[in-house]
Amino acid sequence: MLGKTSLNNRTDTYVWDEGYPHPTEQERIVTFVSSCIESAAEKLGCKATEIYRRMERVGLIHDYIIPYYDTIHTESRENVTADIIETLEFWEKQKGGSQ
Repeated sequence: MLGKTSLNNRTDTYVWDEGYPHPTEQERIVTFVSSCIESAAEKLGCKATEIYRRMERVGLIHDYIIPYYDTIHTESRENVTADIIETLEFWEKQKGGSQ
């Protein structure tokens, strides 16, 4: 009986949408942005706060990650991380930002 939580019927079926609120679109996007920051920081061997500041400096979060969330979030974590780092470094060169 997929789609129902059947605690009363003693089945092993469990569905997330009963008893747990679904995250809003905004919450999913914020979580994704945070994941992008953390993954890039880990890959570059620096603190997440440094990556966040760099992204904010060139507008990467509000001008790239959020507007293109629907497309970007469908990629693998490895591809997203590589894309975010490449885009960050390119934008820093284009906009005169420094690391």
